[in-house]
Amino acid sequence: MSSIPLGLMLVPFIENVNKFQNPFRRPVATAVFLFGTLVTLWLGIGAAFPINESLTLGLF
Repeated sequence: MSSIPLGLMLVPFIENVNKFQNPFRRPVATAVFLFGTLVTLWLGIGAAFPINESLTLGLF
């Protein structure tokens, strides 16, 4: 479970080391990292809820 956030955290650093880096690529890497982290947290929290509340976290 911890490999997904750790892998997502490495993306901006890998992009930063690239000598042919594109300055427009870093915001994309950051957006992928933030979106992936939010999805991982959402699904991780939802895993602790009953099946009928897991996807919406009981909000809807």
